[in-house]
Amino acid sequence: MKFRERPRSSIKIPTASLGDIAFLIIIFFMTTSIFSREKGLKIVLPEKGMEVKIASENILTISVNPQGEVLIKDAVVTIPDVKSIVEQELANNPDLVIALRVSRSAPYRTMINVFDELKLAKADKISLIPVKEGS
Repeated sequence: MKFRERPRSSIKIPTASLGDIAFLIIIFFMTTSIFSREKGLKIVLPEKGMEVKIASENILTISVNPQGEVLIKDAVVTIPDVKSIVEQELANNPDLVIALRVSRSAPYRTMINVFDELKLAKADKISLIPVKEGS
């Protein structure tokens, strides 16, 4: 018995709806994805050229040195003490502006912890000042 040879047909994958499927997958992932909101410090920057003169008695300087020590009025304090000291200073002078001077080689985490303590103390007027080494 002889088998008949069938003509071989080429196998084809239909690609007519491939664009539609890709588009639907993109829409699906865009609608089901959760976009994370930006987390970080909310800082309002002044307008360009805006300069305000502040009396020296209305400025409280808080420094973070390269070793990560926090200094308020040239006295070393711990980070949890920052909140109570600033609250007391703000009670004495509501117009107080906090000048946060941070060494460029200071630990970043220390600066963030001090900034968090200032926010907990309800300090609204904070000036961030990077300090170059040797100044």
